[in-house]
Amino acid sequence: MQMERRQLRERRQGKLRRALGVVLPGESVEELDRLGEQDRLRAEQGLVAVMGKDGEIFYKYIDDLSTHDLLFRSAAERVEVAWLKERLARSKSGADSPTIPYHLG
Repeated sequence: MQMERRQLRERRQGKLRRALGVVLPGESVEELDRLGEQDRLRAEQGLVAVMGKDGEIFYKYIDDLSTHDLLFRSAAERVEVAWLKERLARSKSGADSPTIPYHLG
């Protein structure tokens, strides 16, 4: 749980927006700013992404997480990291950016 709380602090400080960096083809500054602000606001509320058994992402208050939820929390985080990695790879190749995962949008 300490790691989850540290990540919340980083998200409150705008970590996602910094990670997104520059605008890629098919994106806008406003879109990236909106994604970053939504993530920051969720963090302010103490919400973390959790993947449901059906594969959908939802948000849960950090103090309501059970040890069982932590597996599904990790799965949601892997989806976001994979998207960021794909976006980075596409930025290097000059291709359009990947579709934004619905839980970030």
